[in-house]
Amino acid sequence: MRIDANTILTVKYIVAAMVLVLIILAPAYLAAQTKKAKADAMRVRVASWLFGWTGVGWLLALIWAIRK
Repeated sequence: MRIDANTILTVKYIVAAMVLVLIILAPAYLAAQTKKAKADAMRVRVASWLFGWTGVGWLLALIWAIRK
């Protein structure tokens, strides 16, 4: 089996997309791990999904997830 440059490039893009999704969803995971109330965890998850693609929205969701 031969692996060409296009296959390697495609794998790189898939891995990069998966890492990006994991980073965006990190606040939701942290909210679940810190035992947030169900409503607060849902708010963090929705904020992470909707505003996680912006740096400010992701940072606010992260702060909200780890805040006591």
